[in-house]
Amino acid sequence: MIRAGYIDVLDQSKINAAIERINILHEWWIPRGIYSNEFGFSYNDSNPLDFYTLGAATYIDCWNGNQMYLQMKEQINPILKDYFDWLYDHVIHYLDQEIGTCELNSNLAHPGFHIFGCKPGQKPKPASKEYMEKPIATIHFDLQQDRHLQVWEKFNKVDLENCLSFTLCLDSPKTGSALNTWNCEEVKCYEINDDYTRAIKSLKYGEYGPPNVVPYVPGKMFYFVGPLQHQIAPGYNLSSDDRRITLQGHGVLCDGVWQLYF
Repeated sequence: MIRAGYIDVLDQSKINAAIERINILHEWWIPRGIYSNEFGFSYNDSNPLDFYTLGAATYIDCWNGNQMYLQMKEQINPILKDYFDWLYDHVIHYLDQEIGTCELNSNLAHPGFHIFGCKPGQKPKPASKEYMEKPIATIHFDLQQDRHLQVWEKFNKVDLENCLSFTLCLDSPKTGSALNTWNCEEVKCYEINDDYTRAIKSLKYGEYGPPNVVPYVPGKMFYFVGPLQHQIAPGYNLSSDDRRITLQGHGVLCDGVWQLYF
């Protein structure tokens, strides 16, 4: 059974503060690409997309072992902590109340940011709108925990079956953004009937069929615990100045404390 919900975390002034700091750190944004068997999520000329992460991400940077991931986290964790310590405190405070005690795991990358949109002062890459309006993101279950077994084995009691994933929305396209989900009654209640949701459900998803569309709202964090089949929902009727910025994280319950990472 999936446990899921929304948590109000940030007001507009704190959202603005977070986005301002993300923009200041634009030289640390890591260019990513559309997933391919050859390139993983690496940026290359065949998929020129305005998609970045600020922070090391298990699902991308543990592609062939975790050495690159660990090197990247050593570089970027101190910067993230310096600029976003207050944001982590907010997230942990509200997660503590909702699911129990949480802490950043110092052996792994701190929760980081997905950034869909161009860097400050740059023009959007022409292909971005075309890519972002298609359901091309992978449909998957989060399995990041399986790539860090050497971290979890240091604890006595670890639950690798019911792991945490959370997304705190900071900026969203004017027409909307969301998480697509499948085969989960527990999240259907969060779907709303609007132009964005109807447009996303009308797209072709092959054997998966139409998704349930869980909307993202700036300042609100959506979380789930357990194996939820999902996908980053595409954009709809995007404008050139639209950006989709979210704080992303995962957690594993170890000896009664949620260990948070990206």
